Amino acid sequence: MAEPSFIDQSKLRFREGEIVFRKGEMAQQMYIILSGKIRMYVSEEPLGDWVEELSKGDFFGEGSLLEALPRQHTAMALEDTDLIAITRGTFLRMIRQNPEVSVKMMQRLAQRHRELGERVEAMDSNRPVKAPLAPVANLVSVLSGKSYPILSHGSLIGRFDPTTGVHPDMDLTDEDHNLSVSRRHARILCEHGRYFLLEEPGVANGTFVRGERIQPGEPRELKHGDRVGFGMVVLFFEKT
Repeated sequence: MAEPSFIDQSKLRFREGEIVFRKGEMAQQMYIILSGKIRMYVSEEPLGDWVEELSKGDFFGEGSLLEALPRQHTAMALEDTDLIAITRGTFLRMIRQNPEVSVKMMQRLAQRHRELGERVEAMDSNRPVKAPLAPVANLVSVLSGKSYPILSHGSLIGRFDPTTGVHPDMDLTDEDHNLSVSRRHARILCEHGRYFLLEEPGVANGTFVRGERIQPGEPRELKHGDRVGFGMVVLFFEKT
């Protein structure tokens, strides 16, 4: 008896009006559309503004293959829809067996980036200029009391690199007398008002939240008052 194919094993059916995933849910896999249509909504509920409609051959949710972060949109089936669900491990095997898969994905991502840029440019041309928002979250050093603002799009944390002359968004050089912080140590990402700490690859001295070392590639959500450590440098997370 023949074994079921990868597509048969990974195939999912969503009826018209069913939710594939909601905004804010932690990402686990991406999807390829075999048939039907998917609409990506801005809010948690499939109502109001939406960003795009996808059909046969399109894919979505691909960010989960790069970083385990919350979904940015809500995906709903506009009609009966068949999907293939692909996990990170499966995707890496697909690339090794057929590198053309990654090329096609990059081409599609570039196309989406161009389309998004065109939409944003069109919106900005009709939008009044607003004053920049003040930071709403910071890391505060236990040693110096200095406050380090977290940028709205997220912040790279580390030490100044004299070889390249590059400063990370949050430069802990003055706090790190023991040189325990890597040049590119960790990243804080902001997603819909929630903050996630993610360790960069190759960090030697660890990243800690509430005294527990986090695993590379596994984001940890930060809460107000959390004690955060980068090597031997300790700070507190504050959300205003």
